[in-house]
Formats: sequence, structure tokens, C-alpha cells
Amino acid sequence: MYSSPPKQPSSLYPQVDLSNPDATSSSPSSSSSLYPSLDMKDLAENLFPDDATALHTHQDSAEQLLLKVPGAIVHLIERETSIELACGDLCIVSLLQGDNVVAVFARLGDDIQWPLAKDEPVVKLDASHYFFTLRVPSNGSFEDGKDSNQTEDVLNYGLTIAAKGQEGLLKELDRILETYSCFSVQQVKGIENWNLVDARNVAPEELNRKEKRDLIVGSSMAYWTTLAPNVEDYSGSIAKAIASGSGYVVKGILWCGDVTVDRLKWGNEFLSKRIKSGSTSEISPEALRRMKRFVS
Repeated sequence: MYSSPPKQPSSLYPQVDLSNPDATSSSPSSSSSLYPSLDMKDLAENLFPDDATALHTHQDSAEQLLLKVPGAIVHLIERETSIELACGDLCIVSLLQGDNVVAVFARLGDDIQWPLAKDEPVVKLDASHYFFTLRVPSNGSFEDGKDSNQTEDVLNYGLTIAAKGQEGLLKELDRILETYSCFSVQQVKGIENWNLVDARNVAPEELNRKEKRDLIVGSSMAYWTTLAPNVEDYSGSIAKAIASGSGYVVKGILWCGDVTVDRLKWGNEFLSKRIKSGSTSEISPEALRRMKRFVS
């Protein structure tokens, strides 16, 4: 009895009938492909597209002005004599990469700018005085390819603002500083009744008059020089907190206490000498080095 061969299982792949050899030849008119056809001529012609935007895959960077506050003075704070660095409009500027904020800077004119960051403290002492702390690598010596002095310089700089009529702008400044830096508000005790020009009662346009400007700058210099030890102690505590690996500045670090009577007396004498006509102040080599690092 004849039995038919067992039925072959169905295949997952298409079968090719080899009885007609021409069926295996590929031509656009006789067969269809699962893949799109590729013309090498088109590929060569489109290798360098004419559209210039296609060549720029990165996003362009741009600056955005967040705030401008007229009547600002910046001093590098030193124990012997604080150094005036710039006077003019304080601008807070953000650097954008597309829609993303890459960095935020404080800037005075074309010469002075410094970054704002969450691990860099900014302290407001009253309505017209702020101080900033900036850590920069120090110049260590190199031996065997290694830095033998891996330390940082801590630069402290004081911002004085002619605040009269600018209360709204200063509120906005506080908001920006709180957003982009380690911002806190402290109180200086012991200096309230000192014979200083109160920048809260000075309008920005008054800085355009040389006599008035010199008086305000001299008073501001005396203010920051008198506070220098307290500022240094505060920023030293900040530096230690960062070095301990906390990751960011703890806002619980408090202002370093009252200004001493001796320092107030010294500051009053400094101010008296500073406002005399033709008076000059000696700047230490260390202060000059810090100043160069600050403005570089």
C-alpha cells in the first residue's frame, strides 16, 4: 500500500522556486524589497547639505540681563586698606545655552565680573552693603608634576549701593541672589552710630559729582576696612565648611560678632586721614596680588 510522504512543517521564511532561475534576479520592475532602495548618487550629493543650520548641531550661547542697579561701588576688602575696584552700574547677567542657564555673573562695567554660585556666600549687612566671597586656586609650586601647595585664596569684596530711591531694585537683587547664590542676611553691631556717609540716603546720580563721589567712596573704603577682620573670620569658616566636604555652604554659619571698639577707633582714624585732600594709602604687596587675581 502506497503512503504519501510526511507533510513538511511550514517555514518561517519564504520559499524560493528554483525551477525558474529568472525569478531570483532582482529588478525594480519584477520584485519588491523590504528595504528602501539607496541611490549612491543621492547620498554623495547630500553629504554636505546646503542648509547652514544643519551644520550647527549645538545651541548658540547668549547673555541675558536680569537686573541693572545704578550707583554701585566694589572694594576688595583688606585689613589695612580696602581697594576700590569699580564704580558704576551693577549688572546681573545670565549666560544661556539655548533655553538653559549655564552661569550667572555680577558685573560692573567692562572690567569687573564674578560668578554667583550656590557654594559661594553672599551676605547682606544692611540696605546698602553686601559682601561676596570667592574662592580661587592659589599659585602653588610644582614638583614632579604635582602641585605642592594645593590651597585656595579666599577673596572678599564689598558692594556698596547708593540706595536712595532704589528700594524696588534692591528687593529684586535680593531675590536673584537668593536664587543663584548662598544668600543670607546678617546684622553688624557696633557701627550704627559711627560717623559714616549713610549710602541709604545717597541717590545714584550723586556719584556723578566728584566731591560727593570721593566722600562716599572714602566712607565705603573705611567701612569695609573696619569690618575686614570680621569678614575674614566669616569667610574662613565658610572655607572650612566647604573643605570638610559638606558639598555646599551651610547657611547656619553666623556673622562673627560685634565690631570691636579698637577696630572702630582705628577705622575712624582711617576715615579722617582718607578724606583729607591729597591723602594716599599704602597698598601691601599681598593686597596687590589679590587685586590682580580678582580683576583677571
